[in-house]
Amino acid sequence: MTYLSVIVKPVITEKSTAHNAHNKHVFEVKRDADKTTIKKAFEEIYKVKATDVRTHIIPKKTRLVRRGRELTKRPVTKRAIITVEKGKTIDPNKIK
Repeated sequence: MTYLSVIVKPVITEKSTAHNAHNKHVFEVKRDADKTTIKKAFEEIYKVKATDVRTHIIPKKTRLVRRGRELTKRPVTKRAIITVEKGKTIDPNKIK
């Protein structure tokens, strides 16, 4: 597994944007990636030292669309919240 394939994409939501004020950035990562691999991949891509990595798995979600006619399922994903050194900034869209 290469470092570029570990981090899938940045997560841009209201909550993740609020984390940016505290030097934290949220990314969707591969499900089998562990914290040390995520940290090394982040540091390799952005050239910034990561001080902390927290991960959590988002469970699959089913929902009805079109007045209850269709049942859609969202897949299970894993997210990482990465804390950067104080005073450093990154461009999260760099890996797209």
